[in-house]
Amino acid sequence: MNTEEKRHNILFLSRTSILGGAQKTLLEIMKRLDERIFNPILILPDKNGIFYTEALKNDLEIRLVRMPFLQVTYNPFKLFIFMIKIFQINIMFFSLIKKLDIEMVICNLFQESLYIGFASRMLRRKMIIYIKGILDKKWKKIVRSNICDLFAYKIIAVSQKAGDDVAKYLKNTDKVMVIHEGIEKDFINVKFNREIFLNNYPKLKFKNNDFIILNIGNISELKGQHLLLESATTKPLESTNIKFIFLGEVWFKRDLKYKNYLLNFIEQNNLGDRVFFMGYQNNIKDFMLFSDLLAHCPTLDDCFPMVILESLSLGKLVVATSVGGIPEIIEDGVNGFLCKVDKEDLADKILYVYNNQNKLEHVKENAIKTVKEKFTLEKQFKKTEEVYYDLLSLEYKSCNNKILY
Repeated sequence: MNTEEKRHNILFLSRTSILGGAQKTLLEIMKRLDERIFNPILILPDKNGIFYTEALKNDLEIRLVRMPFLQVTYNPFKLFIFMIKIFQINIMFFSLIKKLDIEMVICNLFQESLYIGFASRMLRRKMIIYIKGILDKKWKKIVRSNICDLFAYKIIAVSQKAGDDVAKYLKNTDKVMVIHEGIEKDFINVKFNREIFLNNYPKLKFKNNDFIILNIGNISELKGQHLLLESATTKPLESTNIKFIFLGEVWFKRDLKYKNYLLNFIEQNNLGDRVFFMGYQNNIKDFMLFSDLLAHCPTLDDCFPMVILESLSLGKLVVATSVGGIPEIIEDGVNGFLCKVDKEDLADKILYVYNNQNKLEHVKENAIKTVKEKFTLEKQFKKTEEVYYDLLSLEYKSCNNKILY
């Protein structure tokens, strides 16, 4: 069979069915692969998340495989049990790879390489490992890099900071490349009616002159929702007409305690009429268009937050903490604003935007320009597609009939 006629089976792994930023990007790449050349097969743990329903809606082939959740532990018994599970799931994937004639494996997050790495290596299948996180401990970085050295043919980091984080302890740094994630151009198309929006959300009691700050992300201490709430209680902001909307929900049980802390903080500081927790929402674009400012406040590292790109593409003002890959997107005072991981500094930046909101059109224009020139899904997909062709020894032809631009 001619190589142009053969469809190449690619296995994509996601250890969660929740549709977060990393999963959205994976879904978009799978949707755009040329179906005449590639046959993408998605592995998910269950049917319980929006990722599953969206993949189904887009006619993607899905296989359900339960995957043990990786959790750092110093308990030798728990670690032993986990290693047994890893061994068992690799055996299962060994059979699945042979049965489906898989030629390449894509691990959407590093952890997934443990589930299929040994099976892929034994069968000499090529593996791509995505690095979408920055680790906090040296020993974790070393372990991750050793595993990437062992299993990966190519390592794709979504930011330079993430690439440097994994390359520092790699033996073969030639495996690493940086492909920034991008925004679908359709996201930029603006259709929004403020009155209809407010009618759909009667919980939001706002006046026309209220200044709306939006925060988006799963509720977790690393996402820094507490930092934004604490900034609301500082003297510069407490006397303003600033209101806060939080979108997101708890993903893991361990974060329930943190959510309760946030709710108690709101009650103890009488913020109930200024702060609105709206849970998970699938129409985040409407909330972005409704708001005046996106505040993104991770406290440690955020590899490459898509919510910032989405806000910038809509010409929205953004204030974000200067951690992880965020400075690769935002240039302070040019297309957005950066601050320290500090409630006072965050409050000062918010107050600056609040006091100068009618003088920042150039920042909004630069925000849109940044996304269009650097961070489109078209650019990301083209670079990703080239990697797939190269690893499968195919002649690259940009003839994709599924790109919707």
